Amino acid sequence: MNILVIGGSGLVGSNVVAECSEKGWNVTSTSLETERGSHRQLDKTDADATESLIREVDPDAVIDTAAFHAVDECETRRAKAWDVNAHGTRNVAVAADQVDAHALFLSTDYVFPGLPSEAPYDEADSIDPVNYYAHAKYAGEQAAKIADRSTVLRPSVIYGLDSANFVTWALGELEAGNDIDIVDDQISRPTYAPDLATACVEIVEAGQEGVFHATGPESFSRYEFTLELASAFGFETDLVSPISTAEFGQEAKRPRDSSLDSSALYETLGWEFREPIEAFEEMCTLSS
Repeated sequence: MNILVIGGSGLVGSNVVAECSEKGWNVTSTSLETERGSHRQLDKTDADATESLIREVDPDAVIDTAAFHAVDECETRRAKAWDVNAHGTRNVAVAADQVDAHALFLSTDYVFPGLPSEAPYDEADSIDPVNYYAHAKYAGEQAAKIADRSTVLRPSVIYGLDSANFVTWALGELEAGNDIDIVDDQISRPTYAPDLATACVEIVEAGQEGVFHATGPESFSRYEFTLELASAFGFETDLVSPISTAEFGQEAKRPRDSSLDSSALYETLGWEFREPIEAFEEMCTLSS
């Protein structure tokens, strides 16, 4: 297959590129910067540049992992959030459709209100974004569907070792011996990036369309998740302290429990994403 990965230098994108390469597929990836190795430069908010590159590559599938995902910053930089997460996604979908490519877009669990009485959410549950990041990402979901063949995956708290994310930040602080305060009243089902990347590749290989939740199988508060991480990497768990969202203070509202039910995706794939403890074991091995 011939695959184009938008945002191939990011956490998910780099894993998708690796997965495609392992399969022997022809893969082209993009980055905002020209100096990022073999990546082609592309800003997906530029409609003409996006159309030109997609016509040149003429892919069987376009996997769009590029996003402005600084959740709090999206509240104060709404124009950029909309331009990247909604308008830029539309540019990709329109151009993909012009070459009859399958368009796959990564959204977010934050499109749901996160009420504990409603979680875990399945794909049929009502959407009600709680912050501007989620509002723009949901608009991106609608834009992705412009392509005649499209898939939307909704992950949550994506983690791994290949690019900066919550886990790499926490490990850096723990290694430095710093105390860290982690919210204990925000619950979700964290998603291991290599598993999400494999799912992306298998979905486009099968030509599977639709909307799927794509998270890990277990719910954790951020605090519980971080304790598991510290323990797995041999750090003192006493360095990790719980704090409430109200005490922590964040610009953007967060769902209290945005756990997603990913059983439909698991059934489609024939396998489940790994639990954090399994993922952390692999990460320990890779980082040693």
